[in-house]
Amino acid sequence: MSMPKTEREVLIKKLITLTLPLYKKEFPIIFFWSPKSGCTSLIKWYYFQIGLLQKAIDYNPWIHFYRMEVYEKQENHGIKIAEQLLNDKKDSYKLVRNPYKRAVSSFFATIATEQLMNSVAPDINNGLSFKQFLYRIKDIGVKKGVIDAHIAQQYIEEEELIIQNYIQLEHFSTGIKAIENKYNLLHPPVENFVKSPHHVTQRMKDMGKGTFAEVKISLESLNKTLPQYRDFYDHETLDLVRELFKEDFEKYGYNQTDLKLL
Repeated sequence: MSMPKTEREVLIKKLITLTLPLYKKEFPIIFFWSPKSGCTSLIKWYYFQIGLLQKAIDYNPWIHFYRMEVYEKQENHGIKIAEQLLNDKKDSYKLVRNPYKRAVSSFFATIATEQLMNSVAPDINNGLSFKQFLYRIKDIGVKKGVIDAHIAQQYIEEEELIIQNYIQLEHFSTGIKAIENKYNLLHPPVENFVKSPHHVTQRMKDMGKGTFAEVKISLESLNKTLPQYRDFYDHETLDLVRELFKEDFEKYGYNQTDLKLL
């Protein structure tokens, strides 16, 4: 759908103000992403494709330092991205994640990060439950710009007028390989990019669905065995996540009632 240039400029500014998409002039696509939606794996893959992965890791094993302190600090980098999007010269993609899983991941990130904790629950210092977390962010609001991007909904109003293609994190390997084939890119082993020391999945154990919705989780708890995603969901937390992230479910094609992924 075409739109007036001035409206397109406003939308592009909104899309790239908080999180810059992955861009390089010589690379055929622009890749959008959101925190807590598989961005670390995506950025590793992207840097591999443009020949910067080892340099980024040498700079700091936590690849986001290189992204923030070096790559995104290139001269006029944001301006160049905006110009490309305005001229619509490259295909655009966005990596998205199931809101049920992402909400729990955002919950863990809040507990682990003092800045996030202070913004969501500054009055709590003895642990926070998932249900408390959801009610707190409901009071604040989940639109991007209202709350930290690690918690905010992934969808930005009218983004589909700019972003043409979506890849669900749950099908990351398949989606990435399809991109590699379509654009004649390199074919690295994708599984090398999905391993990260900050991922908690390997420490998760089935402890009974819904039984942890109201259990307070502390910073110390994150270093121990953790419940699975599904264990944080009872009827109330399911309803809250559906309500809070309604647009993510609808815009990205996630089933709100099928909980097999949990």
